[in-house]
Amino acid sequence: MGGDLYRLEEVRFAHPFPKTSFALEIDLLRLEAGATLALVGPNGAGKSTLLMILAFLARPGRGRLVYRGGNPWASESDLVAARREAVLVTHHPYLFKGTVGENLAFGLKLRKVPETDWPRRVGAALDLVELQGRERADVRALSAGQVQRTALARAIVLKPRVLLLDEPTAALDAALGLRIEAVLGELGRQAGTTVVFSTHDFSQANRLGDDIFYLSEGRKVEYSHVNCFSGTAATDGRLSWIEPKPGIRIVFPGERRGHVTCVVDPARVAVRPANGPPAEAGTNVFGGRITRMDLIGPASALLRVSGDLTFRATVPMEEVSAKGLSLSKAVLLEFKPESVEVGHD
Repeated sequence: MGGDLYRLEEVRFAHPFPKTSFALEIDLLRLEAGATLALVGPNGAGKSTLLMILAFLARPGRGRLVYRGGNPWASESDLVAARREAVLVTHHPYLFKGTVGENLAFGLKLRKVPETDWPRRVGAALDLVELQGRERADVRALSAGQVQRTALARAIVLKPRVLLLDEPTAALDAALGLRIEAVLGELGRQAGTTVVFSTHDFSQANRLGDDIFYLSEGRKVEYSHVNCFSGTAATDGRLSWIEPKPGIRIVFPGERRGHVTCVVDPARVAVRPANGPPAEAGTNVFGGRITRMDLIGPASALLRVSGDLTFRATVPMEEVSAKGLSLSKAVLLEFKPESVEVGHD
């Protein structure tokens, strides 16, 4: 990887719509050339807005964005050049009328790539997204997943310096999604493409990202992807819950419906031996074994506990000693429903 491709300092962007008070505020974001960055957070957190800024389709109202050492808005020619290097694939991509092949060739024509090169580049891009031989297919006959893959191929065929993707595997089945992840990983490793993608899938962010940037309400939050879980909320009117795995509930207060993301601060997770007294009624309780222990200062440790779900917990060192906490020890994790921070998707 090279030096900083992007550097954002004290960037603020507010949507120019009077009915929304949302503002994206990024104190500092550095992105190295050739790196893969995952943007994680609920809808409304600012992921798509940040992608628009990185694609130079939205200009911050305040702060400084440096791209390849310069200001991409310095002149019209600088802006056009930057936009051609950073290609965005939106969550609901729009395809032009015509065939799959014509969609992929459109950008090559604009960039004045010799027409003799089009068949080879179009075929190679379609191979990568498993749409080989579909050049003549009418885009009106494509499924949602095929539309998403065609849009991805339309970006890949341009050989961009930066590939920006808004939930790139959302419309794909799990097996195909993993294969597309492998393609994105290869683009970074072999072609040196810088990849930034948004996702609700925390395991995908861990698999694919060199780094993870967690957003909540337009700002970076420090606990990143730790103790983050997504699911469809159910409610009894007083409490609500999600099931990250079938039958495994995380309960939180209030009446919620729809897809939500739940985050639990490791400092609010209590750890006790598995043979201890029963927890207070209504508490979230999960069993597991300690699979990692890291010192995070002279007075506390960060424990990873793996069971039906994996959690991190911050524990004072005196508790580690008093409770006999050690690697492989069976423990119970507890946290109150009020400790769960919930973002609506």
